[in-house]
Amino acid sequence: MRRRWVSEMELPLAGGRITPGVVRAGNTVRRPLKPNAGFVHALLQHLERAGFQAAPRFLGIDERGREILSFIAGDVPPDLDEWSDAQLVAAAKLIRAFHDATLDFSGKGDAEVVCHGDLGPCNTVFVEGMPAALIDFDAARPGRRADDLGYAAWLWLDMGNDELSARAVGRRLALFSAAYGCSNARNAVAWVKAAQRALLAGLAPGGGDTEHLRRVSAWAGNCLRWVESHEPALLEAIGEWQNGRAGSV
Repeated sequence: MRRRWVSEMELPLAGGRITPGVVRAGNTVRRPLKPNAGFVHALLQHLERAGFQAAPRFLGIDERGREILSFIAGDVPPDLDEWSDAQLVAAAKLIRAFHDATLDFSGKGDAEVVCHGDLGPCNTVFVEGMPAALIDFDAARPGRRADDLGYAAWLWLDMGNDELSARAVGRRLALFSAAYGCSNARNAVAWVKAAQRALLAGLAPGGGDTEHLRRVSAWAGNCLRWVESHEPALLEAIGEWQNGRAGSV
């Protein structure tokens, strides 16, 4: 689907995890096509038909071969941070709504859901301070809820930050998992470790920006070691929260 659009001033978009070459033109976003663009476009069209409002709409391909998406107004955080309980709950519910909206997407095949593949605050649009929409579906793929949720929990809770108390992170992990709908938040610790190991395994040497890969690998490795070393405290805090959460989320 190729469309011609009246020329508009293009403004480079920055902040969050923005793909190079992404610009805003009026109420649209123009992005270079990625290898899995066909899958992503079909997914976005499915989400639109399903009534899921918290994702960009696919509007076609422009005369320069770029995909055209609807622009979602709001703020995208430039980095990880320490979010309030209310923000974490809203993020988890947003992720659950996205996963549920993909259940009848034919493109997922026999997989449980479609995973976003890079869920985190830096790919989330905030409106009035609350998570409101997901962007940047370039890594979307069929998969399991746990794959996406483990990665999302890692980033939303900044698991690996030495300045954070492991017990506080455990409580927030329990809150985040329960808001998504998990019956046992203790499982989330294993999901986080699996997401960290998967990222490390996928950082093939010799491809792309080697310095960037080195930095990401060092960060992910440190995060994994943090979770492994603090796992007893995380699980204890989760257990305490689950045992006393009557009336909670």
